[in-house]
Amino acid sequence: MNKILAQRIDNVQRWFKDLMQARNPISNNNWNYESDVKADFVIGYDKDNLYLKFYVQESNTKAVNTKFNEPVYEDSCVEFFISFDGKSYYNLEFNCIGNVLGGYGSDRNNRETLAPELIEKISTRPSLGKNRIEIIDRKTDWNQEVVIPKEVFKNEELNSFEGLKTTCNFYKCGDKQVFPHYLSWSPIKVENPDFHLPEFFGEVVFK
Repeated sequence: MNKILAQRIDNVQRWFKDLMQARNPISNNNWNYESDVKADFVIGYDKDNLYLKFYVQESNTKAVNTKFNEPVYEDSCVEFFISFDGKSYYNLEFNCIGNVLGGYGSDRNNRETLAPELIEKISTRPSLGKNRIEIIDRKTDWNQEVVIPKEVFKNEELNSFEGLKTTCNFYKCGDKQVFPHYLSWSPIKVENPDFHLPEFFGEVVFK
């Protein structure tokens, strides 16, 4: 099982701009799809918020979904799945222009879509802007900053993230890209692409 420590953050703006901090690779090409994608992430927290930053390099970057809970996984997309109890989990998915899809449940089929008033609490800052985009036949580097208030995790009683031990996975995908791909941080050992398998999540400790 992969394991990392989430960083406690005192200065959020400085943390987002720190290009020297250690990044965690999203590099498991579990199903051997042809892809030139490189992706990494960093994760941190303070008392009230969880912070993510994704770094991506890929060809044919594209995003067409601009409304909450549209199928952003079909675009150039990064994803964060987290479980606080080892049973049910939240899926938060972000296309490269910062639109969000969110859900909660115990597996792929038993899921509840997060309400727009919860999703709008999430702040995304994509380096490519927030308009539809299509960059064909050349490599593009992009990043995305994400701020997730603890209230988004509506089924938890969170006074603080500090001290929590969670299971998570991080993904880079693009179901309808020129070269579809499905990369994960923690490896997934099943025959066909499926991110909704919490038994393969890694451990993230908020220390």
